Amino acid sequence: MSPKRVAVAVLVVLCTACTGEDRTLTVAMALLPGELAAYREVVSSFERTSGWRVVIVPQQYPDIRRALAAEAAAGEGTLDLVELDVYSLAPAAGQVRRLDDLGDVTGALEPGAVRAGAIDGLRFLPHRVSWQALVYDHEVLGRPPATWEEVLAVARAHPGRIGIKGASYEGLTCDLLPWVWSAGGSGADLDDEGARAAFAFLAQLAPYLDARSEVFKEATIAEAMARGELVLHLNWPFVMSLYEAEGLAPGRLRAAPLPLGPRGRATVLGGGYLAVPRYAPHPHAAVALIRFLLSQATQQRLARSLGWFSARRDVGVGGDPALLGGWAAMRGEVRPRPERVDYPQISRQWQRAFRRVAFEGVSPEQALREGQRALSGQRAPSAERAGGSP
Repeated sequence: MSPKRVAVAVLVVLCTACTGEDRTLTVAMALLPGELAAYREVVSSFERTSGWRVVIVPQQYPDIRRALAAEAAAGEGTLDLVELDVYSLAPAAGQVRRLDDLGDVTGALEPGAVRAGAIDGLRFLPHRVSWQALVYDHEVLGRPPATWEEVLAVARAHPGRIGIKGASYEGLTCDLLPWVWSAGGSGADLDDEGARAAFAFLAQLAPYLDARSEVFKEATIAEAMARGELVLHLNWPFVMSLYEAEGLAPGRLRAAPLPLGPRGRATVLGGGYLAVPRYAPHPHAAVALIRFLLSQATQQRLARSLGWFSARRDVGVGGDPALLGGWAAMRGEVRPRPERVDYPQISRQWQRAFRRVAFEGVSPEQALREGQRALSGQRAPSAERAGGSP
């Protein structure tokens, strides 16, 4: 450490000892065990320059959501900063503070990623983002299918070797919305023209799906692909690090853009968003940490050291292009899920409609009609996005 930094650190320690001020930020992040050391090293730069000590608590997203809700209910808290998955932002909006004074930060971010965190004002900012691409078996297929018609041709040539994450959970919706959007659908209604076109296509694809698609999730479908039981599926970029470690990528298993539909391409925005809890003990310091974490230098470092995708427009997709080229090619096609308070209900109806078609043999028209009726009955007169007070 340079003499100047030593002097600053000593001054911080002395001031803290004199005033008794607590200068510790408690941060809950959804970090994998292999990510924690590298992330702590990045945050240590903030500690050295700010004089704040940052305690990182690695947790899964559901545990962070529960802790945030518990603190909101109690009216007091210990968490200064949390990371939440983009899917859970709307339900948590009333439990976090507004971040409206961070306009200088949002100007460098992808507008769609910012919109996903704007619920009754700006409350969440993208810490890292993700989206899906097509994963395919290069040795079997030679090249990836580029259009819907080519996907059907692959399915007919390799019956039972197409996978979809078809369990009843949010991952299924993330597999469905790209087809709906690529056909011109809104994603918010089950009865528009795009929804009908997408489900007509999916009904044609259904007989060629692997039988385990009814229970597949991210990890299990990735494992089936690694064993050579599938020739293609949609997934998030984490799978390529797994395949690389097993010596499967970028040789046999590769990634490509999602197939072109009648109205283009699209993929679903995923990732983790930063928020300051309503009862954070040190909200101003937490905002300073957000500024640091979303700076160009830090985001570039996270992309390089952890392979994370950044929402900053001046930070490229990190990692080996041979592994992540499919995701890089989809960056301009990323869309947030429908930005409405009733999105969880919409998502469940998409899942139910697909499962009715693919696994129960119901016609697309009937399944979509049933889903839209159920959704209409659940909706309040106004379904605009809403959150809590500042």
